[in-house]
Amino acid sequence: MKSIAKLLLLLIISISFIYFMHTKNILDVKSLAYAVENNKKYLFLISLLQILNCLFMTFRYHSLLKIFSIKTNLQNVTAATFVSNGIGLWMPGSLAIIEVIRISLMLGAHYQKSDNYSNMTQIKNSNLAELAAKSKLAAAALFDRLIGFFVMLFFGSITTFIIYIQTIHLNDTLYSKNLLILFFLSFILMLIIIVVPFLAKSIYFRRFVERVERLFLTTFKSGKIHLLFKKIFGEINSLLDVISLGIRSIRSFWGPIVYSILCLIMAVFGTYFSSIAISNPIPIHAIFATVSILSIASLIPMGFGGVGGMQLIAVLLFSIFGISPQAASSAQLLQTSVNLLAITGIGLLFARLSAGQIRAILDARKKETAVS
Repeated sequence: MKSIAKLLLLLIISISFIYFMHTKNILDVKSLAYAVENNKKYLFLISLLQILNCLFMTFRYHSLLKIFSIKTNLQNVTAATFVSNGIGLWMPGSLAIIEVIRISLMLGAHYQKSDNYSNMTQIKNSNLAELAAKSKLAAAALFDRLIGFFVMLFFGSITTFIIYIQTIHLNDTLYSKNLLILFFLSFILMLIIIVVPFLAKSIYFRRFVERVERLFLTTFKSGKIHLLFKKIFGEINSLLDVISLGIRSIRSFWGPIVYSILCLIMAVFGTYFSSIAISNPIPIHAIFATVSILSIASLIPMGFGGVGGMQLIAVLLFSIFGISPQAASSAQLLQTSVNLLAITGIGLLFARLSAGQIRAILDARKKETAVS
């Protein structure tokens, strides 16, 4: 019931955001209606680009699973990717939800390959195998997103810096300042993605985290604050363990990087054609510069299905490049809506392929319950 209440609350927030933008003339509803009535070819093109984006994401994830020595066929990975995106895109903090669903479906594929267990020893061994599979799947999922974000931030940083160099002579102090802020934000986030895997592998850094954890837990020896810090540091240590597992294979990441570049191109042109559909084109360089921050912002639960909060962030980011609020919010909302419908539709088609994986998960849970 709590989950349903949260979803209803986020739906209300999304509707409130849309109403606010409409009443403040930030969102151009007429341009959206025009796109739906007169530019169906662009809507189809946006759908196609999003499907291709999801397909390249599948290839990237599949290549990472091979790097982490997880044997699975492309059909299972494709079904898991499209189904998880079809469901997860509707959820707040969609990227995180997508990965949780995809890992669960991939575990279902792992269960499908497992034999029936006839005694306690075999079940215990299967639980150990599941734990190892979960760790590898979590590492693959995490590096799948980290590589995607790294590529977007890399191209975003370069694009922003080039624009800054080309426009510095205009003596527009505010424009230059905003470009520098966007550049440093993208560049610093990119550096964090580069540095964190090496820190996770560092013995000295892990000892430092351990000492900080001990300090907090001894300072707050009991109560809810103690439990909160214990949970936070538990999550941090689990994350560092997963990252240190992935850093061992960093030299094999060229394939996933290439697929990430293709995903970036699909996403950028999806936004570009959305702006053309509403007859208010957004320059390609502005999209390249901002797409990474918009993608990272989707981790924050700001509304149902990415509707509402994401459009306001798009308005803020695109305003740096002189894009009108109406163009930014309308193009972003159109792309989000088309993406949701396209991927949900394909996800439903692939759901049949995932039926076996879902049944395998439920059967495995029943066996665990029976044993316990």
